[in-house]
Amino acid sequence: MKYLYVILLLGLTQSLSAQTSFTLKECIEFALKNNITVKQAEAAVDNSENLLNQSKAQRLPSVNGFLSGNGNTGRNVDPFTNGIVTQTIGTNNMGIGLQLPIYQGNRLKNAVERDKLNWEATNYDVQAQRNNIALQVAVAYLNVLSAEDLIEVSKKQLEVTQLQFERTTKLIEAGALPETNLYDLEGQRANDELSLINAENNRESAFLALKRTMNAPLEMMFSVVKSEVPEPEILGQEASASSIYQTAVSFLPEVKAGKIRMNAADRNIAIAKGLGLPTLSLSTNWGTAYSSVAKRAGEMTNGSRQIPITAEFQGQIVPLVINWPETNYTMENIPYFNQLGNNQNWSLGLSLNIPIFNRFNTKYQTQAAKIQKKQTDLQNQATDIQIKQNIDQAYIDMLNAKKKYTATLAQTEALNKAFIAAEKRYNAGAGTYVDYNLAKTNLDRANANLIIAKYDFIFKTKVLDFYQNKPLEF
Repeated sequence: MKYLYVILLLGLTQSLSAQTSFTLKECIEFALKNNITVKQAEAAVDNSENLLNQSKAQRLPSVNGFLSGNGNTGRNVDPFTNGIVTQTIGTNNMGIGLQLPIYQGNRLKNAVERDKLNWEATNYDVQAQRNNIALQVAVAYLNVLSAEDLIEVSKKQLEVTQLQFERTTKLIEAGALPETNLYDLEGQRANDELSLINAENNRESAFLALKRTMNAPLEMMFSVVKSEVPEPEILGQEASASSIYQTAVSFLPEVKAGKIRMNAADRNIAIAKGLGLPTLSLSTNWGTAYSSVAKRAGEMTNGSRQIPITAEFQGQIVPLVINWPETNYTMENIPYFNQLGNNQNWSLGLSLNIPIFNRFNTKYQTQAAKIQKKQTDLQNQATDIQIKQNIDQAYIDMLNAKKKYTATLAQTEALNKAFIAAEKRYNAGAGTYVDYNLAKTNLDRANANLIIAKYDFIFKTKVLDFYQNKPLEF
């Protein structure tokens, strides 16, 4: 068994460590499947559905049965004859009752409508959580792509330095350059190697952030598919911030959920007002009983009974005896099931309850429901304001990111020309290593900044696409 556990553990580790390539869509699907916040929102939907079914069931009749057995000793009342007996009595009662609400001040109907609205709102809450998670995964995914592009930039920087190192070696061997130039290039190559290591470390950190967003285990090893990220030059944002806001509030699930909860608040007010209305219900009951002292006439016997009388004859009292015929019965216990059949009873009734004074309960319940509606309305206003502020900020961030990218692109192109010129002068022996190194350092920094600016602008654009109900894809 110990070896079996080891084999299973190794198999699990290998399955987690299997290299897999994930697209952005697959990363989002994985996150939505494993995210705890989404699961909590889905559990809230299940709870709302359960409350809805419970409200619907309140309109159905309630049926209850009862069964009781009692034993009494000493002086008791016979439940059948109501006579006083001094003996042990055993009784058994059973029955079934039905109650059906006919009119409850429309409270049951409004409760069903309210819980149905709450169920719809929780479904929109799930969609809102899924949107948030998808946006977070997209950010982490773009950070990974950016980190990988920075690695490529670092590799190219190292390749340029290595080529220059080899070229300088040949020039030194030919006596065209002093040997000290080679030492400088060795230092530059070490710096480029360190930059590459730092870029690879940043990629690992970006992957860790992506795994956390996806709620994936640390042992799970995967790569991301190099998506066809559009060049920022072809990205445009023709819509204004105001039009984007109008589009957003027309489809965002959190806005729809807020509107639905306002309708649910109206149903709560109607329920509270219904406390002051009359209620009507129907009830019917059937029952039967058994008693151990219940008797009935048994076998019949004919006989006579002597009745003494007196008569006066010739002034004398003469005693006489009359034989009076009579029929006698023996008393026997009534069988259990016979009693149950003979003692059945059934009732049917209507109950009307008219509230007259309920300690202002209707008033305060209605007032509480109205306050709750006001709170819901304020929450909806806060949600709208937050969406508007987020869009305004995202729009400004997009414009700033576009300006930064445009400026960085122009800077990179200019520094690339400067580096080419410095490299030619250095190779020709007309320029110093300091000039060459400065030009290369400026170009390397600009290339890195260009990658960062590029992905920052793309992400800012995708945020605005999200608020326009466009898919998160490249």
